[in-house]
Amino acid sequence: MPDAFLDGSALDDRRRVWHARLVAPAANQHVCLAEEGETLVGFICVFAEQDPVWGSWIDNLHVALECHRQGIGRRLMCEAAAWLCHERPERGVWLWVLETNTPARAFYERLGAANAGVADVEMPGGGSVPNCRYVWARPCLVLEA
Repeated sequence: MPDAFLDGSALDDRRRVWHARLVAPAANQHVCLAEEGETLVGFICVFAEQDPVWGSWIDNLHVALECHRQGIGRRLMCEAAAWLCHERPERGVWLWVLETNTPARAFYERLGAANAGVADVEMPGGGSVPNCRYVWARPCLVLEA
């Protein structure tokens, strides 16, 4: 993302997006939180049947840096997959991950995803960067990984 966006309007942009998602969620949206006590340590947001070709879309998976490698991301992915298995078991699941984010790419590969190719993806604030499209043929495959 452009430095000007990150240094400027990124926080307001993300607040607007998440306010809308949490106050008036789309019918095909599912958000799951991971908490330790009263502290939010991760979340996932998925949209069922978002794309006619690729299927359901995982828009966000984030885990606090200090909580990486504790199984939180895997549990969030499993929660989203379980919801999708109920909602759209026959359709694929996909997400974008920065091409340069090798730890995240390895994580998705451990969960059984395949890299379906690289494309330049528009970023909030402008510009585009190379992203890999990771896919699962069906959401239940995440649970089997």
